[in-house]
Amino acid sequence: MKKSILLLLAVGLLLLNGCTGIKGLLIYDKNPTLPTIQKVRALPTMSSVGFEWAKIEDKRVHGINIYRGSSSDKFGTDQGFKRIGTVGNRYGTHFVDTHVKPDRTYLYTFTTFYMGEESNHGTILKVKTRPTFAGVSFVQAYKVALGVAKILWRPHPSERVNAYIIERSVNGGAWKYIAQVEGQLMVEYIDSFIHAGGTYAYRVIAKSYDGIRSKPSQVTRISF
Repeated sequence: MKKSILLLLAVGLLLLNGCTGIKGLLIYDKNPTLPTIQKVRALPTMSSVGFEWAKIEDKRVHGINIYRGSSSDKFGTDQGFKRIGTVGNRYGTHFVDTHVKPDRTYLYTFTTFYMGEESNHGTILKVKTRPTFAGVSFVQAYKVALGVAKILWRPHPSERVNAYIIERSVNGGAWKYIAQVEGQLMVEYIDSFIHAGGTYAYRVIAKSYDGIRSKPSQVTRISF
């Protein structure tokens, strides 16, 4: 009996959690009498965009929906926009989109909602995230033994960097990931997977704690 009760409670919790997760998938009926949000202040960084708007005074409003589109979407319409978040209280005036990439242009628009009804889309806001940080300023490859190369680089000055990605190109081919070195001050990598008669090119990409990658460093080459 005790096990049956626990099972029913577990199923109930799953159903409740499922309902919460499905909230973002609700289909709203349009209600043009609901207020629209026309003035939104945006503050972009490399990996996020923060938004602020005035408090909604209309007491019918239960919350605000946030929609995002890419720069390839038709500017000036709400076609192609997807709902990315909800502020479930009309007193809320802030939202942060953390699913963006550096140096990209995004389009945003906001609506208000009430009891399964949604306002028209407000003004479409065009936002460009900030460019990624500068790359490693110096990198050099050295032949240290037969079939072994040592790659050295200068530590990145930014304290937000905590790793380096090493990429390699063989005989002018495509760049491929070969390793990640941890630590801002760890500045060497030994490549022992080298065959005679080839030209090996290397470049280093700094990586921050929040996963942002810098621009690639200069390219260094060495022949065996």
